Amino acid sequence: MKGVEILYDDKGNKRYVQLDVATIVKDPELVEELLDVIICEARKNEPSITLAELKARAKKIRKK
Repeated sequence: MKGVEILYDDKGNKRYVQLDVATIVKDPELVEELLDVIICEARKNEPSITLAELKARAKKIRKK
């Protein structure tokens, strides 16, 4: 994607994403989608919960 660069650490691991400000101004929705993908990738090994469990947790939080 033009205006986006992935930077690597000394060991060759993906470490940073560098965004050109002009890209953010030109197409903020595209940049938001890119960030969503990055977050999803980072969380792919986290345990998941069912929708019912999520609703139950939200209900408990609202009661507090």
